[in-house]
Amino acid sequence: PSEDGRVGKPLKRYRAQELTLGQRDYVADMKRDGLLHGAVVLSKHARAKVVRIDISKAKAHPGVVTVATAADVPGERWYGLILKDWPGFVAEGEEVRCVGDFLAAIAAVDEHTAREAAALVEVEYEPLEAMTSPEAALAEGAPRVNPTHDNELSNTVIRRGDVDAAFAASAHVAEGHFQTQRIEHLFLEPECALAEPIGDGKLKLYTQGQGIFDDRRQVSAFLGIPEDDLEVELVPNGGAFGGKEDMSIQAHAGLLCHLTGKPVKVRLSREESIRIHPKRHPIKMHYKVGCDADGKLTAVQAHMVGDTGAYASVGAKVLERAAGHGCGAYRCLNVSIDAIAVSTNNPPCGAMRGFGANQAHFAMETCVDMLAEKAGLDAWEMRWRNAVEIGDTFASGQVFEKSVGLKKTLESVKDAYYEAKNAGKAVGMACGIKNSGIGNGAVEWGKSRLVVEDDGTVSLYNGYTEMGQGLLTVLTQCAVEVTGLPAKIFRPKVDSTFALGCGQTTGSRGTLFGGRAVESAARKLKAALDQGKSIDELKGEVFAADVVVDDTTAPGQEKGGKVKTHTAFGFATQVVILDENGRVEKVIASHDVGRAINPALCAGQVEGSVHM
Repeated sequence: PSEDGRVGKPLKRYRAQELTLGQRDYVADMKRDGLLHGAVVLSKHARAKVVRIDISKAKAHPGVVTVATAADVPGERWYGLILKDWPGFVAEGEEVRCVGDFLAAIAAVDEHTAREAAALVEVEYEPLEAMTSPEAALAEGAPRVNPTHDNELSNTVIRRGDVDAAFAASAHVAEGHFQTQRIEHLFLEPECALAEPIGDGKLKLYTQGQGIFDDRRQVSAFLGIPEDDLEVELVPNGGAFGGKEDMSIQAHAGLLCHLTGKPVKVRLSREESIRIHPKRHPIKMHYKVGCDADGKLTAVQAHMVGDTGAYASVGAKVLERAAGHGCGAYRCLNVSIDAIAVSTNNPPCGAMRGFGANQAHFAMETCVDMLAEKAGLDAWEMRWRNAVEIGDTFASGQVFEKSVGLKKTLESVKDAYYEAKNAGKAVGMACGIKNSGIGNGAVEWGKSRLVVEDDGTVSLYNGYTEMGQGLLTVLTQCAVEVTGLPAKIFRPKVDSTFALGCGQTTGSRGTLFGGRAVESAARKLKAALDQGKSIDELKGEVFAADVVVDDTTAPGQEKGGKVKTHTAFGFATQVVILDENGRVEKVIASHDVGRAINPALCAGQVEGSVHM
């Protein structure tokens, strides 16, 4: 294993041995003296009025300590990442909106007892017709799925150039309807949370969520306590892919702890997990794409409708991102894109690896292949002629100013593509582009604190989340690169000890913005070392840095006459070769990732994404 922690070296992953051998706990493995176990009661209907919730039999069940419903929530019952439209519990007299809605939570002496008691909760429903398609939810007179917003959650519009004139002048046009499906992340560990009292009326929450500060904000509001009275610590678990951005059972674990005064752990079964947490959006798309006689794209017109389910989550942002990536990785000056997120009574949809770009690429890449056939070009040549370069314009209107490596990825797969093609094998090719960070006008932060401890180690605090991507290792390397100190003295951590809230670990934000913040804080430590001070002399010192990025623009807006929807992009070309039986023989994944902080971890992410 590599011990060299400089940037660009394959430094061994932080705590890799413990992770690999199962010697480091997931939340579900954690134990406490007097620990109670939780279970939840979910709706049996996608849409129904809750007439009555009878918890008497559950409360009387031997071993049950408490049963909580909406009436027991001391604070704000509704929460959400962007909109507070998701109830921690649905109350009597209200509607359930999907089969993932919570009606009650039980704390008992063990999980078996808690689940037995959950089965004893009697709920009387008045079933109502569920709207299970965007078309039904958008129909005139359709009932409102969520009382806090219209069924049309968002509508992103992009207009550039003259699409109609461009189509009229095009030599070839491809057009079609495309439908992607709802996809479950299927991460290794289902959701689990543990909450425990830590004295003075304060609680500590151990979570597997993708944003500990978002969890703290929402759970403290749910409990009606100050944020400073709730500590939150991430228990890195390896895998989320967006599915753990929203809260699942953190608030319920916190409430049961609050009510009982004892530590409580709530673990979802796989079925419960699938019913509750948001999925990848199914999106219906109509695409029309034109090109000239040489195969160069002339116009892209797309209409996208995404089923975002019962709750907002980040659905509006997913469709916004789908629109922004609507032209794929190709130059096109005439663009007309509409992307609508629609609320339905299906389970919620939110973030999943790719975040809307995948769906748009599926439709666009198919149209590119259709046009290639009409223009008499093969898949590689068609993409080469249209691949974006420096100076070209992204679908959103942003002009690429530097570091566009798409053509390099195409060059790297060229020989393998033609070799397979000439051998008569079925071979497919697609290009991809994906932003890093949130962008689209959002203010983005990177925050870090380096604390020199009494034992000579340096605690590296940051606000982003280790989710299997190796972030804690990558941030260590940023500190090593600046300070020259050995990697083994750094102890990267994710908890709410310091006010480092900077949002979710999404779209490589942890590396991009967290890395910048660590670099900045490390420069301050390096300055102290350069003054001749040793680590021993710096014990107790804190070196802090906040980095803010506030120069991106929302769709349809400009700043100083300039469109810049994202800070950075990655580019890729994929080739898939099938054998004579139509099975996958080989996948070639060529990625322009910018500067790879840790090449081994980066390759691992590419391999993992290919498998997914």
